[in-house]
Amino acid sequence: MLNKISVSEMTYGETYRNAKYSVTTPSGYVGIQIGVPNNELDALLAKDGVNEACLMTAFNPLGQKVDDNINARANQALESSIQAMSLPYYLGLGQDPKGDWQEESYLIMGIDIDGAKQLGSQYQQNAFVWIAKLSAPELVWLR
Repeated sequence: MLNKISVSEMTYGETYRNAKYSVTTPSGYVGIQIGVPNNELDALLAKDGVNEACLMTAFNPLGQKVDDNINARANQALESSIQAMSLPYYLGLGQDPKGDWQEESYLIMGIDIDGAKQLGSQYQQNAFVWIAKLSAPELVWLR
């Protein structure tokens, strides 16, 4: 039913689903694909003793391109918010397959889905990548 699909999902859905996501960990690079189970992510969750995580950015609020300096400041504020929650995190990146854009992000370990939704809303994001142990990464739409 069309009325149950958000504007952002209709507008950005394919772009977000096809984006290349990655995280840099002490053990190396971990690639993330929406809908594809990932043993490396499961191992990372286990290493940190958590069952869930989210990959989130503060870049380009509401899907609107903004100045690089504004994006950098927003992401610094997001990192400070993560640190205030005392949750472990890793640096990440989301980019379109053609390489036309990229957004720095954070893989936030141990955050629950409600906390991730609240944080994503606070930083005016359309969506974030949700990761649960033994499940394929998925997009969670906020708008």
